Amino acid sequence: MEKGDISLKDLAEGYRAFLSRADRDLYSRLCSGQSPHTLVISCSDSRVVPEEIFSAKPGELFVLRNMGNLCCIDNPSVASAIEYAIDHLHVGRILVLSHSDCGAVKAAQDPSHLDGAIRTWLCNEKCDGSQLEDGIKSWGICQLNRVKSHPVVKRACEKGRLDLTLAFFDLASLRLELYSDQGWHAVPRS
Repeated sequence: MEKGDISLKDLAEGYRAFLSRADRDLYSRLCSGQSPHTLVISCSDSRVVPEEIFSAKPGELFVLRNMGNLCCIDNPSVASAIEYAIDHLHVGRILVLSHSDCGAVKAAQDPSHLDGAIRTWLCNEKCDGSQLEDGIKSWGICQLNRVKSHPVVKRACEKGRLDLTLAFFDLASLRLELYSDQGWHAVPRS
């Protein structure tokens, strides 16, 4: 099916399929509010779905998605999501999720062809690494460091009520790696 072939009718069929398997009791409980345990800052890439990757149910993850999983804390959309997640939802973790084959990282490597809002969004980004995966991981570390510099994040970490995590998801192998001071480590598959 081509992109142009997707119609509102197809989306409505998808909705009906969702209804047939939806946990109505869960959604009913969620009407009284949400209490997610993690804020995930992820790329808008349609191939990377945090709820799917982490087998999360509705209400478990508070997800901020943008092109390149950028953590520009001076951007009102990013800053307000971080502050709301920490101060109002009381999440215990922020996870920055990078992924293989990231178009934003590729674009930042050679921004000369970009224009408009995309150029503005990516204009201050740097991509270090001779290989694309190395560049994406370096990009993720930069984003995590930005999150760490947010005053609300700093306060919550100092009080011991917030953990910060960086992950890398490989689309081809479905490998998930976590970053720590010791470097990158793959999550065991079983």
